[in-house]
Amino acid sequence: MRNSENTEDTDLRSRKCGNNNKLDDGVHGDKSSWSIEAQTTRKTNIELSESTDSNSQVNNKMSTTPSKSVLHRSSLGESSTEDLDNRSANNMWRNEFKPNDEAPIEEREEQVPASKKRFIDIVDVIIRIVIVVVFFKLETTPAFKREIHAEELWLYKNPRRPDIVRGGDLLILVITVPLLLTLIFYAFTKNRRDFRAASWAWTLAVCMNGIPTSLLKITVGRPRPDYFYRCFPDGIMLLNETANTLGSSLLDFNCTGIASEINEGRKSFPSGHSSFAFASFGFVTYYVGAKLHAFDARGRGQTWRLCVAIVPLIVATLVAVSRTCDYHHHWQDVTVGALIGLVCGYYSYRQYYPSIFSTEAGKPFSRWSRIKRREASEELEDTEDGGDVLRRPLLGNSKEQSKWY
Repeated sequence: MRNSENTEDTDLRSRKCGNNNKLDDGVHGDKSSWSIEAQTTRKTNIELSESTDSNSQVNNKMSTTPSKSVLHRSSLGESSTEDLDNRSANNMWRNEFKPNDEAPIEEREEQVPASKKRFIDIVDVIIRIVIVVVFFKLETTPAFKREIHAEELWLYKNPRRPDIVRGGDLLILVITVPLLLTLIFYAFTKNRRDFRAASWAWTLAVCMNGIPTSLLKITVGRPRPDYFYRCFPDGIMLLNETANTLGSSLLDFNCTGIASEINEGRKSFPSGHSSFAFASFGFVTYYVGAKLHAFDARGRGQTWRLCVAIVPLIVATLVAVSRTCDYHHHWQDVTVGALIGLVCGYYSYRQYYPSIFSTEAGKPFSRWSRIKRREASEELEDTEDGGDVLRRPLLGNSKEQSKWY
């Protein structure tokens, strides 16, 4: 009996152990299948997160899940690394080509013979001398004799007055003011290149202004406001009154005055005093205003720069107005003369300097185009490197200056 009971107990134990083993096998089987399904689910989630992350990068939106943020950070790191690599590669190529581009330009600069430079300087001087000779020749040329109507005679019967600003005094001012100004600036900066450019510019402005002014004087032949008393110093008019086909009377003067003064009396338009004053002092305004950056963004908002720059124009305006006060010119004459002087002064200035509204105002051009190309490339490189032209120093100072920095 005992043996049979032991046998039954053993069978029961074996059955229990077998069931336990089956349960354990089932559990392990379920765990393995769960791990496979989890891995599959993870892969699917990763693929979905990657696709979602790419869409979020296109739309410039931040991801919301932790897995997406991790992937987004890694993508940003990779993109920043690629940008740095590209920038370093660009800098590498630019550094490699930079010496090769500048070297031939410097060699070409050295190849320009000094004799050629002297020849060009001599030609420029000769041109200015020829202009001066032509100007004085035109000053002695008889002006056009314009007919005077009886109804407009009152315009030319103003009394004769001495010059408030004499021609000789104005000539001295026109020459000495820009010369002394450029000399003073050269004494402070020791910039020979700027001094040469300024000297070429203001001499060209003064010389070039004389030709259109004199040509208009002798071709227009407008009588001055005091023409009547130039023609008849004693005030007694001698004339032959005739009538034209329109019925209006013309006055044929039989002048008794000095021939040279009568000829000068027919050169009212335009005003020579006004044109020369604005040509010279206008150049001074452009020159000083460019050095102070009164007209560009670097000096914007600083009133004192503008006030200093326009002082020469105020002086030129006073000279022009004085010609109407002494009855030597009509107001139209001084207005047109001022415009001629301003235009001649500005175009002469622009032959040697950039625009007064440019951030590079006041920096003279190079007379040789090869050197200019090198400077332009250097400026372009400064801009590419992130340089701010608005923060460059004013008047050659080493410290960056601007109203807002």
